[in-house]
Amino acid sequence: MGWLRTVGQGAVRGLRAFLKLMVIVAPVYTFVTILKYTPVLEGFARLMAPLMRIFRLPGEAAMALILGNFINIYASLGAITALKITGAQLTVLSLMILISHSQILETAVFFQIRAKWWLLWLIRLVLSFIAGIGLSALIVPAGTYRTTAADFAELRQVFVLLPAVKSWGLGLLNTGVKMVLVLLGIFILLELARRYGVLDRILRGLRRVIGFMGYSEDAGMPWLAGNVFGIVFGAGLIVESVQESRLTPKQVTLVATFLAICHGLFEDTAIFLVLGANFFYIVVPRIVLAVIVTWVLSRVLKDKPALTSGSKVV
Repeated sequence: MGWLRTVGQGAVRGLRAFLKLMVIVAPVYTFVTILKYTPVLEGFARLMAPLMRIFRLPGEAAMALILGNFINIYASLGAITALKITGAQLTVLSLMILISHSQILETAVFFQIRAKWWLLWLIRLVLSFIAGIGLSALIVPAGTYRTTAADFAELRQVFVLLPAVKSWGLGLLNTGVKMVLVLLGIFILLELARRYGVLDRILRGLRRVIGFMGYSEDAGMPWLAGNVFGIVFGAGLIVESVQESRLTPKQVTLVATFLAICHGLFEDTAIFLVLGANFFYIVVPRIVLAVIVTWVLSRVLKDKPALTSGSKVV
């Protein structure tokens, strides 16, 4: 039966994604947990507390932002799971990281497809800060996190081997089980959607929205692929389209702009949901911001002819 094979392929992809994720999450989680038994995390929290207060977050939450932006989204997850923050604060932090993460790798991808990488880097960083300030003012009660001596004292935990190892193991196991179940479900559904042409039907249904943002017909599938599967997969389709002279430089930048702000809507979002983030606040603002910024750029940027079929994408 074909559908069983499709489910199996989805499950394999889900397990691969989980293993790839845990290779990063587990070491970072362990590293941050160890830091909690040293003066390092307390010192870092004291240093970053004034800045993070803008987002109504504790100082140590800056570690998740830094790891997310410089390494990748999974490194930030390892830091988040080892920290103590409220659900509302987790949602704010999740939104900021989802908008701006993996800046080095993904900026390299944007450079590869000849998008305006410097503009996209700046847009993501600025929007991340604006979204963090706005959402925290909306859902995090004022004074929820005022750094006090008692707060810093919580970071200085007394190291007792067995309880510490037990807490580390149970925390990592709990996170891992949630992630593997969610990823299996997501990749099985995506594999079924791909097999039965659901993505093509969705694309046809979104034709008006795509046109509103200034996309050509050929830009639709790379845009949808990036939203569903992430920037790297979407970029692969963009490169292919550029090589076949179907996308102009403006279209490439427009697709990359939306994906820079909002991509991987299933996998990336689900990972933060299992940690306790609010679905509405980590999805809707990203989509709205991506639509607005893409629409503005579609009116501002000037178009140029598409690359010839012999042109090289570097």
